[in-house]
Amino acid sequence: MSKNTYIIIGIIAVISLGGFLFLQPGNVPEQATPEANILPPSENGEGQSSVAVTYTDSGYSPREVIILQGGTVTFENQSSRDMWPATAIHPTHTIYPGSHILKCKTAQQPRMFDACQGIAQGESWSFIFQEVGNWGYHDHRNPSATGKIVVE
Repeated sequence: MSKNTYIIIGIIAVISLGGFLFLQPGNVPEQATPEANILPPSENGEGQSSVAVTYTDSGYSPREVIILQGGTVTFENQSSRDMWPATAIHPTHTIYPGSHILKCKTAQQPRMFDACQGIAQGESWSFIFQEVGNWGYHDHRNPSATGKIVVE
């Protein structure tokens, strides 16, 4: 092989690796969320103390909700398969403070934004948000299904 062939192969390898690293979860920019898919604040302009998020075969709805600190979000599975709501980033689930998939089935699990298992069709899972901030989440079994919880 000629020197030029090795250079071309090297350039292709660098470009391919760069594209792969860019497309890793957490590196892909968030897509704009349509306004119709955001649960509005309560009438007084503040978050709510309790919110339900429905999971269907199309993903989470609404994709973004506003909740008060200490409020509860209940994820209801109305899809044709199990869901596993968890804080971003797939697969480690480390964005919400104290969460990590490796802590599932430990004494720390109740404080984690992670169901730590599949939730069957017709079932639900709830989490109380104590930390103020913007918390991305996903379905561990379908990582392209995402959403955001805003805790005020």
